[in-house]
Amino acid sequence: MNKLWQLSLSVFFGILITFSMASAQKGRPPQLDFPLKCTLGMDCHIQHFMDIQAGPGAADFNCGSLTYNNHSGTDFRILTLKQMEKGVPVVAADDGVVFNLRDGVPDQYFSEYSKKKQKEVYSKGRGNVVVIQHGGGWNTFYAHLKKGSIRVVKGQRVSKGQVLGLVGMSGLTEFPHLHFELRHRNSRIDPFTGLEAQSDCGKSDRTFWSEAALRQMPYKETFFVNTGFSETRPADRKDLETGRKKVADFSAIAPTIYFWSYYIGSRMGDKTKIEIIGPDGSVLRSHTSKPAGNNQISRTMFIGMKKPATGWESGTYVGKITIRRTDGSVFEDSASINMR
Repeated sequence: MNKLWQLSLSVFFGILITFSMASAQKGRPPQLDFPLKCTLGMDCHIQHFMDIQAGPGAADFNCGSLTYNNHSGTDFRILTLKQMEKGVPVVAADDGVVFNLRDGVPDQYFSEYSKKKQKEVYSKGRGNVVVIQHGGGWNTFYAHLKKGSIRVVKGQRVSKGQVLGLVGMSGLTEFPHLHFELRHRNSRIDPFTGLEAQSDCGKSDRTFWSEAALRQMPYKETFFVNTGFSETRPADRKDLETGRKKVADFSAIAPTIYFWSYYIGSRMGDKTKIEIIGPDGSVLRSHTSKPAGNNQISRTMFIGMKKPATGWESGTYVGKITIRRTDGSVFEDSASINMR
């Protein structure tokens, strides 16, 4: 009888411990891991943070300009459409259950839809999306996913790090990225500060990111998305974003070469110098911009040159871009091309 009683107690306490652990898991706030399989600063970047500023205007949690008015989440961008086509996995930031999802929205620049189609797509602004419930009123949203890439179903339990889909460009968007949102009882929360919108920048309550995630995400006010050379003039930012513009070599019969750079985080007062340097080290072309008149989230610059009358000198040509900020900060990038 004693053995049976001891066995019953063991089973009871085992169930109780399991129940208590499940209840604690259900009630605790999420601890978020990095939600993509990419390396921040190399093949992906944070282009927009949540707008934390009260009233008109916009400011990210660091009082910087990497956001826009009423932006409700964090945008993790990849570099090119070519990278998107190859596939960049989006993963669950914490354990939970798939509450809702949508698939079937095409990957396309919103600006390239017809006016009639824009109205339809606007109603599906987040495009292809997965929503995960974490318990206690906490939810995470994973938006603008690639059409046909979602790998989970409604009601499915998912684990932290489990692949949900792929980075895409569906819905109301103009570049390939994951829009990530944290909500508590439908209030949008900045995972970097633990505060709701309209809280003003520079304040912080707590972070919902894990220590590992924070180490992956140092704040970068300016970064280069694509820098390179081509034989033809870039049409616009989208032309560079294809991932097919950049070339490593050019022909001796090429009539022109162009050096270009697409970067994020231009600040008022920035002076930007862009130049082409020949194989002998001499500066062949150079241009320095006037001080920027305002903050810009993205900017594209290029400089070109025609084939010299004596022909192209064989060897390596180098392009350099240098951004000088009024506070003394300097940001640089470069690329090279070989005359074959």
